[in-house]
Amino acid sequence: MELRHFLYSDIARLQKYECGELSQTECKKLISKWNKKNYNGCYFEMFAVIHDRGIVGKASLYGRSEHIVGCGIEIYPEFRAKGYGSGAYPVLLSLAKQKGFNIAVAQVLTNNDASIALHKKVGFEAEEYIYLNQKGDRVYYFIKAL
Repeated sequence: MELRHFLYSDIARLQKYECGELSQTECKKLISKWNKKNYNGCYFEMFAVIHDRGIVGKASLYGRSEHIVGCGIEIYPEFRAKGYGSGAYPVLLSLAKQKGFNIAVAQVLTNNDASIALHKKVGFEAEEYIYLNQKGDRVYYFIKAL
């Protein structure tokens, strides 16, 4: 399993899974934005999840503080339940640790049983309290020491 930054050559794949309504120019802007490693003044990186030289999903790291990083993985629908998420998460968490973060956190929708199982499988612990995220969705908050 490999993670890498998105490239302009990935636009067709992104238009299929992420931004079908966007033009090529708009997709290029999105990739440029993702590759700046900064979002709203905080550390941020978006990665393509690669298997056999093809993109099967995306993964992100978002600096919440000096020591805490938010993380997430989204495997595209046709590639789910094939182990790509559990293969990519250790790589993502290793990158976070290399960047100096000590704690990883993730928000998972309460009705997403597959993602809940994935986070538990890779060693996250869940607080059983249900939170509302910024979008108003009900989520569990997962935490993992790196």
